[in-house]
Amino acid sequence: MSTSTYTQDTTTATTRQFAARMPVWLVSAAVVLVGALVTGVFEFAARAVGVPFNVALPGTGVDPAAIPATGLAWAVAELGLIGIIIAVCLARFAKRPRSTWKRTAWTLTALSCVPSLVAVTDSYATNIMLVISHLVAAVVIVPIIAARLSETNPRRG
Repeated sequence: MSTSTYTQDTTTATTRQFAARMPVWLVSAAVVLVGALVTGVFEFAARAVGVPFNVALPGTGVDPAAIPATGLAWAVAELGLIGIIIAVCLARFAKRPRSTWKRTAWTLTALSCVPSLVAVTDSYATNIMLVISHLVAAVVIVPIIAARLSETNPRRG
């Protein structure tokens, strides 16, 4: 085994051990904040290339209005609270917290993309960027919380 592989494996194992000692709510809160930050950077980049973020719900008869500059990051942070509650509850009560979290989180991510697809916008690019922003947040948040959750719950053995 090479030294670099040993160092990488040791670092990864140490990081996992450290994260395993941290409470689920703390890891989840930190990851949601990172996900909000990454989504905010994505939104900033999309706006920089000229994607308009004007949205209205279908059937309301209202013209699309602009999403505030940090609107997507703020939405990730707010809705991430629901994800934190779900993760904590699964860690406590689910028989298989990790797999249940993955199924639940990816299903909710897919469902959250539907309003972005049907929203009335000034450009299809807006709809696409809204869907991608959901996926960006999920790709950051879901796997890290899953890694923190145990595969089986000793309380529900």
